[in-house]
Amino acid sequence: MSELPPPPRCITDEPWLMHLLDWFLTRLETDRQRDVIRRVTAKNIPALFDFNEAVTYRWELISEELANNYEIFQVRYARQSSTTERYQDAQLRLNSLAEPLLRLWLNRPEISEEQLAWQKAIDLYAADSAEQRKVFHQRRIDIPGLTPNQVVQGLVAVGNHLQQGFSLRELSARCFLGNSKVLDRRYDLLAQLYGADAEAIKARPLLLNVWAPVAFDRVLIVENQDSFLRLYERPPTSCALLYSGGFRAGAQRLLSEHTCFSFLPGSDHGYFKQNWPPTQAHFWGDLDYAGMSILRALRNSIPTLTAWRPGYAPMLSSLLEGAGHTPEQAKKEEQTDPLNTGCDFADAEILPALRMTGRFIDQEGFLINEGQG
Repeated sequence: MSELPPPPRCITDEPWLMHLLDWFLTRLETDRQRDVIRRVTAKNIPALFDFNEAVTYRWELISEELANNYEIFQVRYARQSSTTERYQDAQLRLNSLAEPLLRLWLNRPEISEEQLAWQKAIDLYAADSAEQRKVFHQRRIDIPGLTPNQVVQGLVAVGNHLQQGFSLRELSARCFLGNSKVLDRRYDLLAQLYGADAEAIKARPLLLNVWAPVAFDRVLIVENQDSFLRLYERPPTSCALLYSGGFRAGAQRLLSEHTCFSFLPGSDHGYFKQNWPPTQAHFWGDLDYAGMSILRALRNSIPTLTAWRPGYAPMLSSLLEGAGHTPEQAKKEEQTDPLNTGCDFADAEILPALRMTGRFIDQEGFLINEGQG
C-alpha cells in the first residue's frame, strides 16, 4: 500500500476548508449507512459567499485540488442560474475511500464501531448533564448482554432512585432489565456520575450464618456450607462456627456495622455478640490458592486469624501422599498464588505443598471428629 500524501499547504492554510473536511469526517462516523453530501450554500460554506475574499480561488481548491487531484469529493452542479455563482447549490459527495486520507490530514485516528455506538448512546441519554457526559466519555462501560444504549440509559436512570434508600443490587434490578448484579463493584462509577448523591445508596449487609455455644473461647470460620453443617453436627470443643461462603470480596466488611448474623438453633446470641470480634479465630477452607487468598483477606479484619491445623493437617498429609486434583480438572486454572497469608502455618507448610504438588483438595472430603481442635 502506497504512503498517503500529506495535505498541501494551500489546504492547511485555509481554516474554513479544514473545517469543511472535519464536518465530512464527523458525519461519516455518525452514519455510515448513507452517502455523506454537503450542499454548497451560504449557510453551509459561508467562505464561498464572502465576496470580499477570493471566492473563485476558494472554489478551485474544492473543485480542482480536493475533487480532481485528491478525489475526496465528487461535485454535482445544480441547474445553472444567471443570478447565482456556478457552485450555488452544488452537491459535494464524499468519496468513502478517502477516509484514511482525511484521518491523516485531520489527525483523527479511526474510531471503532463499539466506540461510535457508545458515543451515540451518550448523545441520546446523557444529553442533559455536561458532567455525566464527561464521565461517560472518559469511561466506556462494556456489560455482556447489554447494548451501549441500555448501559447508558440504565446508569442515567439510577439518578431517579438515589433518594429511595436502595442498595446497589436493588438499583441494578430496577435500572437494568431486572439484573441485580450489573452495579456490583461499580459504586465508584456512580460516585463519579452523581457525586454526594451516591452516598444515599444503602450499604448491602454481609449476612453470616453462626452457631455459637455457651461460653465458647474461639471462632472457626468455615469456607464451604457442607463442611460448616457437618461441624455444626459434631462441633469442636468450646468453638463457635461461622460460615463464610467463600466471601473473599466481603472480607473487608466482616467487622462492618452493616454485618448481620443469622444464628442456628442452640446458639447463645448474646454471648456471641459480646465477644465479636474474637480474640482467637481460625479459618478452614479448601486446600487451594483461593482458600489461602480468603485466609489472607480475612486477616485484614482479624489479624490473629490462623489456618485451622486440625482441618488442614489431614488434607495436607493426603496431598503429600499423592491425592488431589489438578487445577484444570476442577476449572480452577484462574486461581493465583497469594504468595503469603501472614499465617505461619499456611506460609511455611500449606503454600509450599501446593506449589510443589500442583494439586488441590476440597475440604468436603474430610470429616473432623468430634472434640478435635
